[in-house]
Amino acid sequence: MPEVLPPTGVVAGVEIERKFRLRAAPQVDVLEAHGAVPRRLEQVYLESPPSGRRVRRIEHADGRIEHRLTRKQKLRAFAFHEEEERVDPDRYESLLLQADPERRPIRKTRHLVQHGSQVLEIDVFDVPPGLVLVEVELQHDDEAVELPGWLGEWREVTDDPVFGNANLARPGTVIPPWK
Repeated sequence: MPEVLPPTGVVAGVEIERKFRLRAAPQVDVLEAHGAVPRRLEQVYLESPPSGRRVRRIEHADGRIEHRLTRKQKLRAFAFHEEEERVDPDRYESLLLQADPERRPIRKTRHLVQHGSQVLEIDVFDVPPGLVLVEVELQHDDEAVELPGWLGEWREVTDDPVFGNANLARPGTVIPPWK
């Protein structure tokens, strides 16, 4: 599963991902039947500079809590340079003092599901309610993505900036209705 970090140090690399919007979240029993691993996430964007910094609080199903600092910069269409490191709770709290006042925290439940050689990251957002996005990390730009039928109706939103977490964190962001 993704999101595995060593106990210390910074992990850096290129993240290639495509993003899809679901009409509705899969039922919990469906997620469980496909081996979903849930995590509660709170992501807070920090003031610039440097841009692209955010901190995350990750609560695992077993009760473990992790804190991470991430720096992310867009390289091309759906590829980003990303640096991520674990931080201790005290540093996390001090970083929260740098929260961008123009963005609210993103709170969501992420369900990780292995699907063939890929991992689906199914994010069910608290705000806006009803928003469900699936991210799929790829090994290369032209890697095919085939979403399973049990996800229900979906549409790709990789190129739509409205569905970027940084934009979703802005109060007043309007999510287009499902058509």
